[in-house]
Amino acid sequence: MALASLKIDGAVETVRHAYRACLERATPPDWSEPEGIRWALTELGARTPVVPPLTAHLRATAADNAPGWPSARFTEIINDLADHAQVILYSQFWRVDAGRTYGISGTGLDWELDWTASWEHLVEESRTWSLLEASEAPTGDNVFVAPTWIDRTDLHPEGDRCRPSTPTKLATAMWSRAT
Repeated sequence: MALASLKIDGAVETVRHAYRACLERATPPDWSEPEGIRWALTELGARTPVVPPLTAHLRATAADNAPGWPSARFTEIINDLADHAQVILYSQFWRVDAGRTYGISGTGLDWELDWTASWEHLVEESRTWSLLEASEAPTGDNVFVAPTWIDRTDLHPEGDRCRPSTPTKLATAMWSRAT
């Protein structure tokens, strides 16, 4: 993350290597290490997150420092992401008051995805959990949600896509490690 913050473009291959190592170790994609590496790759221009059109359109632009999307539109965002085969890893909630941003407690749901499942199952499992979270989420004109999500290609950074109904390499490695 420091390399990306310093805009060291020559670090892209090293950062990609670190991400491949996370995948080979079967580090779950929602853990801080792979998340930080994906952020760094995005900042360095080596990763382009998939942002479906409706989700892009709903992104907050009016509020100062709005960190995401209006929480009142959370259900629409969840469905848009899932409809575009995105897996939501988790969501954070923020309140903006007088130009300052404050983290606020979410629903307290503690869920983990079954990384041994097919990509399609992961998409629907994350949709189900996120919709439950949305039903209990804080709302208000100054409350925003910042979901974190990944695309199937985030588990295959070299561009090798798995067949739709087969587990990913990460899932296979995690299953092997668990048994």
